[in-house]
Amino acid sequence: MELILQQGLPHQQKAVDVVCNAFKGIHTTPPAVFYENPTFYQKDPHIGTNIKAIQKDLPAEFRSNIPLDDDGYLSLDIKMETGTGKTYVYTKTIYELHKRYGFNKFIIAVPSLAIKAGTAQFLQDSYAKKHFADSCSYDAEIEPLVLTAPKNKKKGRSYFPGVVSDFVKGSCHNTNKIYVLLVNMQMLTGAKVLTKDDYDYGVEGFYKPLDAIAATKPIVMIDEPHRFSRDQKAFKVITEQIKPQAIIRYGATFPEITNGRGKNKITIRDYQNLLYDLNACASFNQGLIKGVAKEHFDPLSKKEAKVKIISIENKEAVHFQYKQKDTATKSFELKKGDSLSIITEAFAGVTISGIGKNFVEFSNGITKNTGEELDVDIYMTSYQEQMLRLALQRHFETERENFCDRKYKIKTLALFFIDDITSYREDTDGKEPYLRIAFEKLLKEQLEKTIASLNEHDEEYKKYLEASLADLQACHAGYFAQDNNDTDENVAKEVDTILHGKKELLSFTRENGEPNTLRFLFSKWTLKEGWDNPNVFTIAKLRSSGSDNSKLQEVGRGLRLPVDENGNRISNEEFTLNYIVDFTEANFAQNLVDQINGEVPQSNTISEEKLQQVAEKLGITDDELFEELLVNKRYIDRHYNIRPETKAQFFEEYPEFAAGLKSGKVKDRNNEKPKPVKIRKAVYQEIKELWETINHRYLMFYDDDLDENMEDIVLSIFEKDVFTTLVMSSERNKIHSDGSTVNVVSEAGVQYVVSSRIPYSLFLKRISNVTNLPIKVLHIALCRYAKNHGTSFTTLLNDNSVAAFCKEFATWKTENLQGRFKYERSKAPLGATALTYADGSVRSEVAQGRIGTKIMPGTPSTKYLYDAYAYDSPLERDNIMADIEEVIVYGKIPRASIAIPTIAGSMYSPDFMYVVKHSNGDKELNIIVETKDVEGKTDLRSEEKVKIDCAKVFFNTLTTDGYKVHFRTQIGNKQMIQIINEVMCNS
Repeated sequence: MELILQQGLPHQQKAVDVVCNAFKGIHTTPPAVFYENPTFYQKDPHIGTNIKAIQKDLPAEFRSNIPLDDDGYLSLDIKMETGTGKTYVYTKTIYELHKRYGFNKFIIAVPSLAIKAGTAQFLQDSYAKKHFADSCSYDAEIEPLVLTAPKNKKKGRSYFPGVVSDFVKGSCHNTNKIYVLLVNMQMLTGAKVLTKDDYDYGVEGFYKPLDAIAATKPIVMIDEPHRFSRDQKAFKVITEQIKPQAIIRYGATFPEITNGRGKNKITIRDYQNLLYDLNACASFNQGLIKGVAKEHFDPLSKKEAKVKIISIENKEAVHFQYKQKDTATKSFELKKGDSLSIITEAFAGVTISGIGKNFVEFSNGITKNTGEELDVDIYMTSYQEQMLRLALQRHFETERENFCDRKYKIKTLALFFIDDITSYREDTDGKEPYLRIAFEKLLKEQLEKTIASLNEHDEEYKKYLEASLADLQACHAGYFAQDNNDTDENVAKEVDTILHGKKELLSFTRENGEPNTLRFLFSKWTLKEGWDNPNVFTIAKLRSSGSDNSKLQEVGRGLRLPVDENGNRISNEEFTLNYIVDFTEANFAQNLVDQINGEVPQSNTISEEKLQQVAEKLGITDDELFEELLVNKRYIDRHYNIRPETKAQFFEEYPEFAAGLKSGKVKDRNNEKPKPVKIRKAVYQEIKELWETINHRYLMFYDDDLDENMEDIVLSIFEKDVFTTLVMSSERNKIHSDGSTVNVVSEAGVQYVVSSRIPYSLFLKRISNVTNLPIKVLHIALCRYAKNHGTSFTTLLNDNSVAAFCKEFATWKTENLQGRFKYERSKAPLGATALTYADGSVRSEVAQGRIGTKIMPGTPSTKYLYDAYAYDSPLERDNIMADIEEVIVYGKIPRASIAIPTIAGSMYSPDFMYVVKHSNGDKELNIIVETKDVEGKTDLRSEEKVKIDCAKVFFNTLTTDGYKVHFRTQIGNKQMIQIINEVMCNS
């Protein structure tokens, strides 16, 4: 499979634009020697002006305006939550800075080997290169140069680092190349590779690699900035020895700085010109990442405590650790014959009967290994086994849903954090890897249990599970820091797959066609930062962690939205990460919510300014609104604080005030037991005919004369001044003094043409890739254009002209294709749908995320298709709750379940379906409704209008084919009963 990157996602494109716009209008000096970047003046007034304009949308406390640091480089910060694509963003920013300003020497600094491996893989992978060349139309190509420690040192010879040499020798005259040096923190601080100056030969007269790198005047991108604080050694190497022109930091977390002492002590984030703040709250609320469902296992003993075997000393003494919730951890040393009641009375009667090299035997006949954690009762139940069992249960629930209930399957992965490598890998001391053995035992049990629960519709999934059962070892792999020095070939293969084989992990089959069952990954902290896989749906933390930062980073390993078996990112559904912890972190969900909301200013209060804005929108005075919120609804107190107990209802009723994390994005499964949304099979029978009809595949056919006239149409678009260049203008301001006052006088600036010509064949290919127009048609149209206007346009074959043509063609489609197409039913059988299996029988349940992201307690009307109130907006909630007499049956249409082709090139799926009858029972009507919670039709985006217009044609086609369906749109405050009455009156 190939991963498919998406171009122009708003939350990513904005991050690219703000960095590039910070440089807007600056004057750059061409390189003095071939290996330099163009240079700019850090005190250029345009930079300060640009930053101030960009920061107007940021909270005041996040703003700063210090274009030039004391060390002589420009600092820019981009805050993006883990899982939102910051590697993609800074890579595209590199392309864009090269395109706009000519910079071609960049350094990416990362903290760890795992992050370096992931970044290198992304930069080198063919799917990424193809995306930036074809979808983004960049002429240049990144040449990634990965700095590694030398492995084979030859005596008597000292070789200058090859990648540094290649980086320095890269010429600014080669406009098709961007040179990117990728380096991890250890290479900057611990290795001598960059600091030595006695190599046998140098590069361009430099014998010390750091001096050679500094001479290129690079721009540095820092990933995970909280690991590169300003007093940290690696950061000082960057600023004092590499001396970049600019440092651009990308991360979810930034270093902290503390000012003052005692009561005056204040700790703040060390932002330097923060330009973009895509924090965790915004990422969750906008559905850019998965939600989180934390869950812990209550010990069987019902005591919130556990005992861990830390170590064994010379087969004579055992070191135990006793951990109880909300109390300090205690340590004990016991010998043979000692009673475990010394640790806690719960072990009364249990003594140590034997001590081996790495195991302990107890008088109750139980043997435990070093590193195991025990429940505090005489049965010594392994707490870790309980956590493994819970994690596997959640994994297979999710995997079955991702495999069986969708058209394109999703490979489902699970990640386990453990604290002892020898509990998973065999060591030279012969210690039994007890955790791996326990895992395989529990995996076997869960596989057998799941296979037994499958029905005849799940035959493909059954075969996949049987392949898993046949080779349990192939289902799991591990990566630990020690593995980097391991010579075992099998270990090396595991490590390579985890670190570099993202596509292999996402695939259901191997290259030889056999099932790829690898989906359970084990690690210590080695994968806690930088490494990620979009299809991690379960994380089990079988070890304790350190700071709050590391906890958020652990969750971050599974926050990315998943991709299906074809490599497509799925962004129109609600997904949840199962996060399994022990009882000592029972409050993790609330702590995570508090931490997320703590990043959002005023998430627990409303401001006077906001009160006035909302009151004006509602058409009342701010005093009237304040009284309503304080006295009548009791949503706030007299100090404008939002009452925690009614916060969710307040934000739902008054979304204009919404701040902080939306409810349901982070869940505590110990308090909120998940309930699947059941399909009421008897109710489905009433709507079966309508459902099957709208699920039959229909194809879109354009009028025949469009093909005949396409050359004329393409020619007409070429004649709309699409051939253009990108002109960049400078703004020159001169400080003038008349002797008494100083003012700024505007003078004429300069203009530069920055577009570069591309070959004719590539020009045609890029337009064809975006528009699907045949290259032959484009060529013929351009030949006719040349006959009419000459060939001077060939000097304007560039990316701007490609973009201008594609924009005009998209506009032409929207304006001219309505009424020029028809739908025809495919002869293909219906197949499986979101509500039914391939044979037409009804599924038992549907994923809540496909019906609605919010759940309201209560039981819906007996006419409703599902047994729960699941909805996305207040308008949808009102529709579900409305009990309309004429309705026989109704239901929410699962998200993206109906694929109606549109002229915009995308698919469309409406929201609700109704079957109604006149009160006298004369006539049965089928109604499909598109719900839009906006003020009026004028508020609909043009793309939404196009989809709705196409849907009208589609449902008219169904009527022509003999099955009448009424399609309506529900805008703003229009009630469903009004729509149904209108349809019935007109029928």
